[in-house]
Amino acid sequence: MVLSPTISAAAGLASGMRLNKHFYIPRAVSSMFTGRVDLLDNLRSCLLDASTPAEKKHTQKRFVIHGLGGLGKTEFCCKFAQDNRQRQSILGASLQESTNDSNSFWGIFWINASSRLSVQHTYATIAQVGGVEPNERAAKNWLANLDRPWLLLIDNADDLGTPLEEHFPEGDQGIILVTTRNPLARVHGTVGKGSYHFERLGESEANDLLLRAAGEPAPWSSAVREYASKITNHLGFLALAVLQAGKAIAKRICTLSNYVEVYDRSWQRVRRLRRKSDQRTGTELTVNMNVYSSYEIIFRGLEATDSLVTQDAVQLIKTFAFFSWEDLRIDVLTTSVQHPRRQSQHDQEEVAKSAMTRHVIPQSWTQIANGLALWAAMALQKDQSGQVLPAGYAVLRDDNEDFDEDRLMDALDQLNQLSLIYYQEATESYTMHPLIHTWVRERPQMSTSEQALWCQAAITTLSRSILLPPLDEIPSAESLRRHLVPHVSHALRYQKNVEESILENLKMRKSPWLITKSGFGRNQALASAKFSLIYLKNGCFTEAERLQVWTRDFVCARLGLEYGPARKITLLLAVTYGLQMRTNEAAMLQEEVLEACKTHLGPHHHKTLKVMSTLGASRRLQGRFREGRALLEQAIEGMSATLRPEHGDTLQAMDDLGRLVWMYVEYVEARKLHTKVVDGLTRILGPVHERTLIAKENLAMACLSFTGEVLLNGSTAHGIMEEVLQERKERLGKEHPWTLYAICNLARIKSGLGNHIEAERMMRDALPIAQRNLGLIIMVLVRQGRLDEAEDLFNDVIQRQRFESSARDDGEHPDRIAYLWYLVQCYQKHGKVGEASRTCDELIEAVSTIGGQGLGLLHPFAKQLHERREELRSLEGESSKQVESSRGMVAA
Repeated sequence: MVLSPTISAAAGLASGMRLNKHFYIPRAVSSMFTGRVDLLDNLRSCLLDASTPAEKKHTQKRFVIHGLGGLGKTEFCCKFAQDNRQRQSILGASLQESTNDSNSFWGIFWINASSRLSVQHTYATIAQVGGVEPNERAAKNWLANLDRPWLLLIDNADDLGTPLEEHFPEGDQGIILVTTRNPLARVHGTVGKGSYHFERLGESEANDLLLRAAGEPAPWSSAVREYASKITNHLGFLALAVLQAGKAIAKRICTLSNYVEVYDRSWQRVRRLRRKSDQRTGTELTVNMNVYSSYEIIFRGLEATDSLVTQDAVQLIKTFAFFSWEDLRIDVLTTSVQHPRRQSQHDQEEVAKSAMTRHVIPQSWTQIANGLALWAAMALQKDQSGQVLPAGYAVLRDDNEDFDEDRLMDALDQLNQLSLIYYQEATESYTMHPLIHTWVRERPQMSTSEQALWCQAAITTLSRSILLPPLDEIPSAESLRRHLVPHVSHALRYQKNVEESILENLKMRKSPWLITKSGFGRNQALASAKFSLIYLKNGCFTEAERLQVWTRDFVCARLGLEYGPARKITLLLAVTYGLQMRTNEAAMLQEEVLEACKTHLGPHHHKTLKVMSTLGASRRLQGRFREGRALLEQAIEGMSATLRPEHGDTLQAMDDLGRLVWMYVEYVEARKLHTKVVDGLTRILGPVHERTLIAKENLAMACLSFTGEVLLNGSTAHGIMEEVLQERKERLGKEHPWTLYAICNLARIKSGLGNHIEAERMMRDALPIAQRNLGLIIMVLVRQGRLDEAEDLFNDVIQRQRFESSARDDGEHPDRIAYLWYLVQCYQKHGKVGEASRTCDELIEAVSTIGGQGLGLLHPFAKQLHERREELRSLEGESSKQVESSRGMVAA
């Protein structure tokens, strides 16, 4: 063909272009990578050759690498990814085929499948690349719909509690590589052989790896090769053990000639100390012992070196052993030194402000005595939670001196050179091999008491890196919060294991009655509160609640709610309950704190008024509108006098009051309040701060009536919601809950303006956000005349048990009332007047409970309902007359 040379030339040019945009693997491929070249070539042909389809048509291409730990499975997959990230086929019949061929990966991603939590965390990182909500579901959905070629490495898929297939994105897009110790996982391979079973390296490959790692200059003599063969044979040709042996020789801890002798001594020492504790047998134990013994040589060499950098390196790796083994970010370490200073300065400023605004409250002699008892308890309270950091742990200690970051980097570099950790330049983080991670933590020389010490060091480091509100609102703190979840979870799990071991050891003593429970002091209470914030802001409500209950019980049992931290943790627990729609429990805690604030701070103190406004907002969610309104109005009046009308807390209370008066169908007053809040927050926080965006959203929704009709300024409301939605997409991602909520609210406005088709499309896209929005999309179906579908959905969501955790015992939740009203309209439009009338009767009974004690009958909506019931009864009467008339005509 005439165009063939031109196409070939263009394809050649395209092959040199950098087509790979995202490249994330667990660690960089070592320049010493050796062996398995044939397997790499076969895998490349199997996965990247377009003529090699999956077993079944339209099936995702997957390949499984299985074998024992330490055999180089992950390194092999990383090597494959690196070699093929830019590979471009020129075999296509056209330029378009060449430049779009799947032989070049647009994105290469990795997830840590060692645990359910690790999967969620690493998928969240992928989701951020895609600009979607940082969670596993969103990341999988993004990959499944990505129209560009990608490779996903699912690493260390050894968790038998989670089926491997749950980790796969849906559909037939992309290529997946799996590493696992589980041979049964090979059934998930879909191309070629489907899997490789990794065993030991070949002798020549193992020798090459050892000599390269040892830094022996080539060419290698026959004597050097003979020493190498003796060592690798002794190590069973195990890749990780061979690499560690080479590093030990390179650091002059031992030599090629005496390594086997040193190794045998290490083996005997490790085997003797671990024989009683290690239940594994056979090949797996031998493999692990080879790695452990090789590692022990390096570790003992580090400990024996009397230099500052090696001492720091040993302390760091002992701390890392109680973190998660992957994604150890440098900023966790640096902020653990920097953030405590910042937090301390902020706390001092808050104490000074509180002293200036404190109200003097007349006290009885009993109250004075209680106050002295409280002071004494605080002064005498011993902190039983152990040292903050181990003695001599200077690399991360801040003794009011400038933090020496160079010292930290030198220690990390020392560990990296020894391949005890691996640096990831793309993410500025480190990883550890899981076997090394386990060995550092469980080596025989690490006593239970030393484990407790270094576990506490890890917990302290993590805790110190976390800022408390309001300092944690900066973007860098939000990014750090997402990253900390797996590390916090691992540290807390190891802490529990260590405490159980200590208890077992105590039980074995001759005097078991002397056993005392390990202390839980101020340090642990503060760490638990901070960790609960990490869980809370990442949607892990169960974990957050557990820590908050634990901390609250400790603080309140000793000092009571008159102690400021006790009130703070109680209010934080109330937030956690509220986010789980457990409004009754949240309000109960807020009531307790409010009474404590009134007693110990006074009714006009800023903190008292702030708690009062928070409880008022909860009352709205409980359907206790009258009580909620009174609380909010009182709080606003007090804060306007003691603070200023445009203080952030005052404006927050006004925003909540605006939402409540809207429920009273006082739409004009609601818009006035929300407008004032928007103006104030824009001046204080800026136009795109999330609190400002929430206020704008509330203002826009105040332009709709309770029943969904657009009032005045419909076009203005539409414009405001479009602005809010766009900002949240850019700042939070397309699938963040706040973004989805904005989509639903914009859809409600569109529906009110008559654009029902677009409203339905938007709501269906946003349905995953919550059941709460289901009622909104059902109303759109009603307006489109799709009444059967709407009725089925409504009858499902109005079930009373769905709202029991938020409604008061003698009342109804406002959302259920709204759904019943929507169902009345749906039945009436469908011509089912009898069903509409009966539902209206049920609705009137429900509305009568608003505010409690039958006060709902005074609500403006009650009047509208009685008018609708009369209308329905009239229609029922007319319908009955028509039926009787028809029967009479038939009889005649």
